[in-house]
Amino acid sequence: MKNYGKWITVTLVIIAIMVGLFYPRGGEEPEVTMPTIPRIPENDYIRENFYWDNGFLRYEGREHLIGIDVSTHQKEIDWQAVADSGVDFAILRVGFRGSTEGKLYEDDCFTQNLKGAKEAGLMVGVYFFSQAINEEEAVEEAEYVCDLLDREKLQLPVFFDWEYLEGRVPTPGLLPMTECAIAFCEEIRAQGYEAGVYFNQDYGYNYLDLRDLAGYTLWLAEYGNIPEFPYLYHMVQYTDKGTVPGIEGSVDMDLLFIHE
Repeated sequence: MKNYGKWITVTLVIIAIMVGLFYPRGGEEPEVTMPTIPRIPENDYIRENFYWDNGFLRYEGREHLIGIDVSTHQKEIDWQAVADSGVDFAILRVGFRGSTEGKLYEDDCFTQNLKGAKEAGLMVGVYFFSQAINEEEAVEEAEYVCDLLDREKLQLPVFFDWEYLEGRVPTPGLLPMTECAIAFCEEIRAQGYEAGVYFNQDYGYNYLDLRDLAGYTLWLAEYGNIPEFPYLYHMVQYTDKGTVPGIEGSVDMDLLFIHE
C-alpha cells in the first residue's frame, strides 16, 4: 500500500505540472507565435521617372542601359548599325528545347549573332527557351548552354526563359517552375556565368516564387507605356514591336537597370 500511495502522489504532481503549463495562472490563454512568412521583395522604381526618348524607354535618376533581345526570327542583323543607333547590349537566344519531343536545339543564328554583337562593341548576354518539365531537364539545358558557349565571356547573364507551348505539358501550373529555374541558374553559376530568370506578370504572380529567385537577375516582360509590376526586377522587356536600324522588322526592346 505504501508504494501505491507514492505512485498516486507522483501522478498528481505530474498532472499539476502539466495543468500549469497549458493553463497559466489567472486564466490567461497561452501566447501563440505564428511563423513568419518572408515578403516578396518589391522594387523601388518611381513611375514618374520612366520616360521615352527616340523610341527607347528610359529612367531618370538611375543608371541604365538600352538593349534588344534577338533570335533566328530577326534573321540577318547589321550589328554595327544596331550599335550606332544607341543600343548598349543584346540578349541572344542560344537555343531552345522542343515542346513536343523535348529535344535540345541551338538557335540557327546564335554563332553569327554572338560574333557580330561582340565585334560591334555591344555587351552580350544569352537566354535559353526552356521547356523543362523537371529539375533534371533544367540542369541538362544549362549544361547544353555552357557547351555551346564554350567558355565564351559574357558581360550579362544567361537567362532561363520558360514559356508555355502546347506539347508535353498541359499547363505550367503542373510544373515545379521555381525549382526548375533555380536548378538551371545554379548550374549556370557553377560553370562561371551570371544567371537570371525571364518571366511575364502572369508567371510572376502565379507560377514563380520570386522570394526564392531574388538572388538572380530578374527579367520582366511587361508591354505597355510604363511598367506597373510592383515586385523586384532588374530588367524589363517593354515591347516586342520595337524598330532598330540594322534589323528588318520588329524586335524586342529592353531596359536594364545598373545595380550596385
